[in-house]
Amino acid sequence: MSSLWHFTRESLDQTLSVLQESLGNLKAAKPVDTAELIQNFESAAESARNLRSLVSSELPDASWQTRDELEILLETIEKNREIQARRSRLLDLAAGLQRGSVIHRRAARVDQVNELRDKAVSELQSMAAKDEVPPSLPGPEPDQWVSWASNLKEPEDTDSLKTLRSSFAQLDAFVAHLEPEMWRVEAPSTF
Repeated sequence: MSSLWHFTRESLDQTLSVLQESLGNLKAAKPVDTAELIQNFESAAESARNLRSLVSSELPDASWQTRDELEILLETIEKNREIQARRSRLLDLAAGLQRGSVIHRRAARVDQVNELRDKAVSELQSMAAKDEVPPSLPGPEPDQWVSWASNLKEPEDTDSLKTLRSSFAQLDAFVAHLEPEMWRVEAPSTF
């Protein structure tokens, strides 16, 4: 929805700008194209209806009287979408960790890393379930994340490592004990 409401708001603002110019011409007793003026009013009204519909689909009980109040609602929607995107990213990574498997020649090592993985999955799911805004997870998309994280090195990747340590302690512990060749993810089967 984000790009759609940005486009709709932009369309409304552009049409209102043209209307403002036409009203200025009318005010100065200059000629205006009445058909174009009517078309611009209809376009502005359509954009306003579309924007109102988009806001109502996200915040059904929302009401506003001014453009400033509308902007506050749009910021709220954008913030809610960002929070939801962060939660989805955490849950997608948790699901990816659950699909993968640890391979090592020693069973004790596999058990140790699997235990760390289980704690990392629980941490991600817990963070996604909380009411507060979850921290932003660094790195690529979940299907490439473990490979990326396993190859982090200091000092080149200090910022990402610092974020993992401070915000995702269990995930960091899992990755710190995982060598890249130990991780396998089975491709989903298709019928």
